[in-house]
Amino acid sequence: MKVDYKNFEIEVIDDENHTLNSTKNLHQYQTVYCEESEFHSVSKHGIIIKEHGIEISSLIIHEFGGATTISDDSFIIEDDKIWIRICNKIYCFSIPNLELIWHKEFDFATNFSFHKLENDFIIYGEVEIFRITKEGEIIWRFGGRDIWVSVDGKNPFNIETDKIRLCDFQSNEYILDFDGKELEFNPRIIETANKKKWWQIFG
Repeated sequence: MKVDYKNFEIEVIDDENHTLNSTKNLHQYQTVYCEESEFHSVSKHGIIIKEHGIEISSLIIHEFGGATTISDDSFIIEDDKIWIRICNKIYCFSIPNLELIWHKEFDFATNFSFHKLENDFIIYGEVEIFRITKEGEIIWRFGGRDIWVSVDGKNPFNIETDKIRLCDFQSNEYILDFDGKELEFNPRIIETANKKKWWQIFG
């Protein structure tokens, strides 16, 4: 994905074929972040910044955890910084030199998406929902009775005008305010078949 920011063109990509120290990589990044062996990497996301068509900085992150891909809700750019989620981590880099400001693990499994909320961020994780500051401090976190994945077609995570609506794997619905307070809990209703008694069947 390409985004124009000030005088810069910022490209954020999946580069799953990237191999450490190989001259055959599609792109030769200026910086590589890989805390574990690359054989443990499940996601590899790259950032390339150009000015007037000339690359001025680039990096790639190798991470492990729940696999992620790049979409429009996987990174946020503002205040001369880029925040990017990869697996269950968030990384924050400066723009345009891409120096690491901070990185931190949040959800135990994976961070599905990353959103702006007022002056903070919301992380939609598989196990928990987090509201964090731009510095990576947790303001609140919320977990339900099951993971935040829906199997019946409901949207498991939605930010509305003044609330957050969640649906877990068991189809229980939760409504939170922006302070993380649970306003409503609507448990799944299991409909039972109206079975006839034996004397009604043979009567």
